[in-house]
Amino acid sequence: MSSAADAAGAALGITSEAERQLICMGFPAEQARAALNATDGNVERAAELLLAGGGAAAPAPAPTAPVYGSAAAPIDVDDDDAVRRAIAESRAAEEERRLRAAQEESMGNANRARTAAMANAGRAALARFEEKSAKKTTKKANGRNDPVRRSNTAPPDFGSIRPPTSNSGGNGGIRMKSGGLTTHHPDVKVPKRMADKTKEEQLMRCADRLKPYPFAVDTLLVALQAVRKDPSNERYRKVDKTTVGYNNTLKDKPGAEDMLLAMNFRPHGVNELRLDRSMVDDALLYLAISALEKARESEEYKENKAKARFIRELNQIRRGGDNSEAEAVRRAEFMAKVVSEPAGGSGALIQLTLGEDVVRRRFDGDDVLQDVVNWIGGHGSAIPYKLASRDWCLVDINRYPPTPIDTQKNAERTLQYIGCWPSGRLEVQPSSEEWKKGSNPDLKGSSRGLGSAPTSELH
Repeated sequence: MSSAADAAGAALGITSEAERQLICMGFPAEQARAALNATDGNVERAAELLLAGGGAAAPAPAPTAPVYGSAAAPIDVDDDDAVRRAIAESRAAEEERRLRAAQEESMGNANRARTAAMANAGRAALARFEEKSAKKTTKKANGRNDPVRRSNTAPPDFGSIRPPTSNSGGNGGIRMKSGGLTTHHPDVKVPKRMADKTKEEQLMRCADRLKPYPFAVDTLLVALQAVRKDPSNERYRKVDKTTVGYNNTLKDKPGAEDMLLAMNFRPHGVNELRLDRSMVDDALLYLAISALEKARESEEYKENKAKARFIRELNQIRRGGDNSEAEAVRRAEFMAKVVSEPAGGSGALIQLTLGEDVVRRRFDGDDVLQDVVNWIGGHGSAIPYKLASRDWCLVDINRYPPTPIDTQKNAERTLQYIGCWPSGRLEVQPSSEEWKKGSNPDLKGSSRGLGSAPTSELH
């Protein structure tokens, strides 16, 4: 070192060559001296210690103020506060760096652990599946009568099993190497989806599903006939699903909307179906109308249509008709003839179904059927007359098959005799053609309850 450097070192209080080396590296003299004292004068260890403590010579990233020990703000070796602040800032920066490094390493370890756990779970699931499948195969082989075939049965090949994926479908992503349902279950035939069938098949299937819903059949038939008659009329080619008519006849009826879609109606918004003029197909209209007309000839349609008319008429009678005051007087006359109800919850509980409603009342076992008919008249004065004329019938639905009861023939017979003791379930229903004509169907059945008559005696 030159004499000028020695003089400068002496002025700063530098007493050793080691201090000079550290100061030449850019470290403040006081820090260099403290580091050398801590490392027994070892220059390399002292430099490492100063660097681990933040390194006074290292510039801080994007400083907003002069950094102590830098060229912009050199440390005054005589200013103890400045030295302490520089050391504190350097240590804080190093602690932050170490914390970030530890966090990154921890996250990497967690990700590796999670990946390993998922892999282990997948291998365990595959092992369980292989074990279960092997047991099934062994059980089937042991159940065979042919010992040669049982001994030569090869285990199933699960070499092509792959883990589940999001597009694996309902089988959990397990695929057999050879074939599938067709190979392993050749006798099982999976039906086609409705959309995969021909238009003719779709229309016939929809019409068949609509047979028990006569009003839906009638509504669709009228609508399609109108489209066929005047295909240019846009009003006939729109279906508003918010209307009362749609909700009462077509909503939630199986096959109704599917038939419209098969006719090339397409959703327009949320609550509307439209048939574009260019999509009107006269052949499809002919097929749909023919299928609906055939549905109207079915027994299901006829029975449910008659029942719907019956319920509508029954509800009208129960509402009182056009002259409610006269109806109220007639109902009061019927109720005046009804015997008093047993007290204390005793007697036979009679449950009567009138269309969509159910009413209940108790009677004594020795009360007669006419008492029940009078009670029915209290819910509609025209009902007893329709039962007497056989337009409607009173059915004991507790018997099998459900049996109509002749209310005229059995009017004075007790409830115990007709099988309504200790309870009875009766329903007013529309009469069959045989019952209307007075020809008793061949209904046979045992008596219901102690002292009751057989079914053949009641009609």
